[in-house]
Amino acid sequence: MRSVLHRKHTDVGAKFERRGAWLVPSVYRSIDAEIDALGSALGFADISARGKLHLSGAVDDHVRFLTGAPLDPLHVAPVATGGAIARIARDWALVLVSPSAEGDVLRALEQQQRQGAMATDVSGALSGFLVAGPRLEDFLARTVTIDPADLLSGRCVAASWARIPAILVMKDLQEPAAEIYASSDYGRYAWGVLQSLAGTPVGWRALEAWGWK
Repeated sequence: MRSVLHRKHTDVGAKFERRGAWLVPSVYRSIDAEIDALGSALGFADISARGKLHLSGAVDDHVRFLTGAPLDPLHVAPVATGGAIARIARDWALVLVSPSAEGDVLRALEQQQRQGAMATDVSGALSGFLVAGPRLEDFLARTVTIDPADLLSGRCVAASWARIPAILVMKDLQEPAAEIYASSDYGRYAWGVLQSLAGTPVGWRALEAWGWK
């Protein structure tokens, strides 16, 4: 499988590797240069290959099953078997797992047979991007309609980003980081915004060496 941005990556010389069933951009110029961009300024990456499940309705039991504990809206928690869950609202959460791992998680949730909850695979429907580095707050100030100071690590929110509806998941790796998820229909537009504002494209090898997973 390929993200909607595969041609964009090819045009700038990306090399590709397989993660699960997906071909992902592993490196553009060099891993060291990309890690340096993340640590000194700002880097951005296409993480659309992540497995993604949309949970809706009475999601409390599903959230507790995946994390082992309750989770308040607007917060993010690790999934016990790997990945993370972003609880955007009382009746809405996004599960984020390794590429092609979403099928196993979906089957496990279906076996729970919880009334009033629905789990849907949206791995292909949502494009995903990671933006990270010391300049992240400045970047967010130019692209979101809410105060970037409210976007703390471990939090998530549905908001307008670069004039499109998106989900932001905040992390703290070696530098502040934001994962941005939006409809794949906006994928090419979003990548253009990142190219113009966010500095250096970063491949999966640099991300993984930097501690992202």
